[in-house]
Amino acid sequence: MLVPEIKTRNPVHAVGDRLVALADLPPSGVVEVETARFGTLAVGMAGDRPFAVSNVCRHQFAKLGQGQIRDGCLECPWHRARYDVETGEMVSGPKGRIFGFPPYSKTIQGYTNGAFRLRRRAVDVRDGAIWLRS
Repeated sequence: MLVPEIKTRNPVHAVGDRLVALADLPPSGVVEVETARFGTLAVGMAGDRPFAVSNVCRHQFAKLGQGQIRDGCLECPWHRARYDVETGEMVSGPKGRIFGFPPYSKTIQGYTNGAFRLRRRAVDVRDGAIWLRS
């Protein structure tokens, strides 16, 4: 049985509060960035909005920085749960043959939004890069 990786792969290393250059974002719109202050974050652009959020999916702990931006939301690479990067809220639960069962998906979504939203970090875009706000 193939088990997905749950470790960070080749993160970008922040330089102080400078997280990543916009030009260095992959086509997925999100990347894993290792920071000194906050550990590894999922950082990217959702439309014209920069974001930096905790890197761990609340469903089964996949690394969100390995996901992608879809319809303005950060999508988990494993079961496609989607998060609003402005609120940290899961806007749609996991999908798939097993995890896409609507009652299960809604239960995970409700549980996550009740107590375990993604932690957000304030960021800005300046000089062509995403920066942590001081």
